[in-house]
Amino acid sequence: MKTHRQLFQFWFLLLIPFAISCVPEDDLGPDTGDPRDKFIGSWLFNETPAARNIDATFTVTISYDEGNSSQVMLRNFAGAGGQYSAYGIVTSNRITVPEQEMAPGFMVEGSGTMSTTTSMDWEYTITAGGDMESFTATATK
Repeated sequence: MKTHRQLFQFWFLLLIPFAISCVPEDDLGPDTGDPRDKFIGSWLFNETPAARNIDATFTVTISYDEGNSSQVMLRNFAGAGGQYSAYGIVTSNRITVPEQEMAPGFMVEGSGTMSTTTSMDWEYTITAGGDMESFTATATK
């Protein structure tokens, strides 16, 4: 009986490192020290619903906010036009866009979560002319 117990303990100790190595990591991409790094670049947004009079597919360029080490700038966020940017706050695998006026009378608010190193899922609202509309979008790099 003692031999069976010792054999079980041996196999249990041998398999622990394999079980631990299978635990998924919280962060996506390499650890560069700056959580914003994985978001930087051009992202193709495919938005639903496409009720507005714009193309439901548009490019958002995410860059560093030089004035704040936890923020990024999202140019053309919500398809507002390349001359307009919103700021977003980066935490781990998420960008949160607090309510802000991107252009006169054009308010945005929302968040996006990175699901892979090349894909994000977004939910946001746009308020223009007093009308608020909710959107979801998939962004790919």
